[in-house]
Amino acid sequence: MVLDWNKVVSYFQTIKANSDRIRVEELGRSTEGRPFIASPETLRNLDRYLEIQRRLADPRLTSESEAEKLAAEGKTVVLITCSIHATELASTQTAVEFAYRLLTEDTPRFRAILQNTIFLLVPSLNPDGVDIVTRWYRRTLGTPFEGSGPPELYQKYVGHDNNRDWYMFTQKETQLTIVYDVHQMGSNAARIFVPPWLDPPARMRCASSPPRAAR
Repeated sequence: MVLDWNKVVSYFQTIKANSDRIRVEELGRSTEGRPFIASPETLRNLDRYLEIQRRLADPRLTSESEAEKLAAEGKTVVLITCSIHATELASTQTAVEFAYRLLTEDTPRFRAILQNTIFLLVPSLNPDGVDIVTRWYRRTLGTPFEGSGPPELYQKYVGHDNNRDWYMFTQKETQLTIVYDVHQMGSNAARIFVPPWLDPPARMRCASSPPRAAR
């Protein structure tokens, strides 16, 4: 069974209405207008924890001694994002079950998560792609094409690998999050150079190549 994105959203809205342990927020809309949601835990004194994170992130605001005190007072922030690649939709399905278990199972493991972290869960970074894959799966179920990829882009403009937009932030999905990732491709793939100005592998290959015969 696979889930439509509106079912994922409605489920989180349902548990929000029935639990004081979760806050569900719409961060914005995807390229095709689907709600982009995240659900943070540890809501009591959340503003104070956010202020601690702000001060710890900027050394101009906080001395070393103050930073040690704030680090002890604050909470670890854990962000889990799911299904940036739409065909990898198992994580979106898992997010629904994990949220349910986190809020209903009173175990030492889950109590530790709720008490010691600010836990942020994004059920999918590509909601449009989740629905594209879901529709294609249902359409081809029981046919020779079952298990194949949809004959369309997983995201309207940038396709499957919308994480490639993390350096330009041209798409709504990436504009709703802040991500900095140093990502290296294979030696023969396309390359885009952005700070921190890592040495191009092409130069390194050139330096290690045997010298050409003199003419």
